Amino acid sequence: MSTPGAIGPSGTERALPPLRDLPSPSRLPEEDTSLAPPAEIIAESRAALRRRLLRTAWLPCLILLALWYGLILLYIWGAAPTFWLLSLLVSAGSGMGVRTVAALIGLDRDQLALTNALLPIGATALSLALIPLAVALIAPLAPRTFLSEQAFQRTVSRRLATVMIAPPLLTVPLLLAAVVLGVRMPWGRLGAGPLMATCLALLLILLAWACIARWWSAPRVLGVKPAADLERTARLDRDHDRRRAAARQVLAQDRRHLPPTPASPESRAALSPVGLLRSLRVIAAGSVAWVAIPVLVLGWLVMGTADAVLLFARTGASTLADAPDVLAWPVAAVCLPIGLLVLLAVAASPGVAALLSARRRAEVRDLRTYADWAVRARVNAWEVSLVRWTGVLAGLAVALGATTAGIVLAIAQQGDALTATWLVLDVLVLAPLVGLGTAAGMRRGARDVFYGPAGRYMRRESSYALVAPELGTRADRAADPAVRAAQRRRLLEQHGEHAAALMALDTAGERLWVDGSEPGARDTAVRAADVSAGNLPDFGAEGSPFAAPPARPEQRHGIPGSVSGLHER
Repeated sequence: MSTPGAIGPSGTERALPPLRDLPSPSRLPEEDTSLAPPAEIIAESRAALRRRLLRTAWLPCLILLALWYGLILLYIWGAAPTFWLLSLLVSAGSGMGVRTVAALIGLDRDQLALTNALLPIGATALSLALIPLAVALIAPLAPRTFLSEQAFQRTVSRRLATVMIAPPLLTVPLLLAAVVLGVRMPWGRLGAGPLMATCLALLLILLAWACIARWWSAPRVLGVKPAADLERTARLDRDHDRRRAAARQVLAQDRRHLPPTPASPESRAALSPVGLLRSLRVIAAGSVAWVAIPVLVLGWLVMGTADAVLLFARTGASTLADAPDVLAWPVAAVCLPIGLLVLLAVAASPGVAALLSARRRAEVRDLRTYADWAVRARVNAWEVSLVRWTGVLAGLAVALGATTAGIVLAIAQQGDALTATWLVLDVLVLAPLVGLGTAAGMRRGARDVFYGPAGRYMRRESSYALVAPELGTRADRAADPAVRAAQRRRLLEQHGEHAAALMALDTAGERLWVDGSEPGARDTAVRAADVSAGNLPDFGAEGSPFAAPPARPEQRHGIPGSVSGLHER
């Protein structure tokens, strides 16, 4: 089998020689973004970024309002889901059944009306008040430290959506904690109905988070070019130079090779405390689609069925307060410690998988990091073994934990049929899903587990070095003497003294950057943007440093009138 090549800017595959026995990648010094020149900063200021978010926050606010009304409905319905449904069917819209069920589960109509009127609006206003926090999370981002433009833009949108969705997301565990602590409320216990409503609430929150992240994309918020357009330019543009420049912006070469160099700190990093935390983060990112969504859907179905069964089993009960508690204290006391041990085992699975994959190191034919997993799998048998063993170990840890919990509960004679059902589903459904999700996360983030972020070892070509300045505006940054000196030093290192002269910079560097929107900006000295666009100064103008020195009178000659006169000169 031939060694795969890399996709060049023209879209054709060009063969690359294999790389083996590479040393550990050297870590790059951290860039001081406080000295980033104004032309390399995306937003004018944090205040301008905050105003832009507020102008475009109308759709996220509507999404949050709809989410809060949905959560209130689930809270009411979750107290007795099957009872509500049967009562509505029996009453056929008369209203008698609704009032009866509301009285049985302890709902006060006046409090419910006040909650519907104030809670969604107040909670949405709280999310809007967190916009400065969202700006503080995305402003320090350095695009050049991200491996790809898509990763940078995805990080921006996800951080914004996470801050906006934080109030409803935190409400769910707080509500469950209030139920456990015995706060007087319609959810008297954590029965099947409340847990079913909790699963549906988390699904709604995930859907709202995805909608907000899609709306607040990086091109909409920051005004940058979409990553899809850059990829299209890198593949289809007719100009060869533009294709190569766009390709370098789309994706940088990952310097973190697998397997790590033997006896290096990276080879043991997966089993360190920091490596365990990185493993959990990578596995959690891959488990959202493989584990979280299927488990929530399964929980909704199981708990809904259990609520119907329990309701018909208690047909003669006059109140719903005697519904059994699914998460009883003895069951929680057994399952929580075992769950923590399972979580620790899942976090350690990449490090153990690396030890089990050591014999496949000799089969690696190329240490180069290819963007396509299919290509990496053909040339890097060690990484394939690592991904497979990590998924198998994580799934086995979940299955073993569920089996241990079942044995302990059986010995202690605790739990019921619903607890046994969940333990069986953990072994038959959850364990395989965790294995698949772990493998999916490791395919994308195995290098993060062993090395940390890619920005420690590479710098991607990008027009921007920072999202927004920490203090003030870009114009204030341009007036900073330290920024001017750093920019002048970079220009001299890259192009020598001619670069400073070309941009009309004197030795003090009074104007290193000019805002084109300012009045009279076009009448100032030639800017770097003009030079890069091909708008050069008049080199022969009076006072220009590029003007030719005046010729002495004795050196001036008239135009000869004939060829013979030219030969005489």
